Amino acid sequence: MNSTASDKLLLIDGHSLAFRAYYAFAKGRDGGLRTSTGIPTSVCFGFLKSLLETVNVERPTYMAIAFDLGGPTYRHDADDTYKAGRAETPEDFIPDLNNLQDVLTALNLPIVIAPGYEADDVIGTLARKASQQGWQVKILSGDRDLFQLVDDAGLVRILYLSNAFGAARTNANAQEFGPSEVVAKLEIRPDQVVDYKALCGDASDNIPGVKGIGHKTAVQLLREYDSLSSIYAHLSDIKGAVQKKLAEGHHDALHSQYMAQIHLDVPLEVQPQDFKLCGFNPQAVTPLLEKLEFQAFLRQLPNWQQQLGGTDAATNAVNGSDSASPATPSGDADLALAEDDDTWFFGPEDATPEVTLSPQIIDTPAKLEDLIRQLQTCTDPATPVAWDTET
Repeated sequence: MNSTASDKLLLIDGHSLAFRAYYAFAKGRDGGLRTSTGIPTSVCFGFLKSLLETVNVERPTYMAIAFDLGGPTYRHDADDTYKAGRAETPEDFIPDLNNLQDVLTALNLPIVIAPGYEADDVIGTLARKASQQGWQVKILSGDRDLFQLVDDAGLVRILYLSNAFGAARTNANAQEFGPSEVVAKLEIRPDQVVDYKALCGDASDNIPGVKGIGHKTAVQLLREYDSLSSIYAHLSDIKGAVQKKLAEGHHDALHSQYMAQIHLDVPLEVQPQDFKLCGFNPQAVTPLLEKLEFQAFLRQLPNWQQQLGGTDAATNAVNGSDSASPATPSGDADLALAEDDDTWFFGPEDATPEVTLSPQIIDTPAKLEDLIRQLQTCTDPATPVAWDTET
């Protein structure tokens, strides 16, 4: 298959995005998002919202989602303390993730896993294959380890979700990283990320690095000597305590380098060409979204069909019409849901009538007193008042 300038592969770091969705939507809520029957939905909602917003912006022609299998990998074989000390996965995360994967499968979106490897390795392998064919590759993740995949040609770039990932704007905080952005953030080049972790380690993965070498020293060493191998080749030129730390930590540095390196040759049975977006069967998706009580997502199905490479004709036929509903955006419309619209979790669509809002800013004591007087008149249980503050 010949590549074209329009070929774009979007790779999703599945577990990274799922955990970020879980903690974003569970924060400040009793038990996170749930249906009226108690099914946890924080992962499903946050993941799907961010994914569809990204698709709407990036318009990929190919897409795949990589997940970890949860079992031991070659890194665990090399070091049984790898990722030791991490908090246990929340109990309600697993069923939420299982439901998410069911929805993704129904949406005809490929899920790629590889026994013995992590999602990072799968992503790295697919990104390398696609970029070698001249494709543009975008990787959606909140993991800075993937910065090492950014290439000088600019074909592989990271859509990095910062720690500000939140309930209102899941994708608004995804910053695109090419070579210059990586240098600006980390003070090193993408091809130096692995050697940087070899020196500094990574506490989140329990990768030791060289004891006593921190960010500042690691950056200085890499700027002067360029790579880990060059640093040790010039060890006699490095003076004082830093030389001693490097000498004593040589084994740890090499071990950490091995652990931090993303594998780019995972034996996969699929190729980037297998991930062409070609739409989905809405009859497979609808019952899953109904089970999760995602009423707003159900209304978006015609739009999803278009964005995921199909046509909206089949979806509209299921909805009983030949054209998109006026309530459903189409074309270039923003797929982002209303920032404060949580109503689809808690009941049928007809329980949430449209309301015309006339916002007023309360910025003086007089306006606050007037608001209090208005609220004191709201005593009818049939017309409850919702109160929300932004701090």
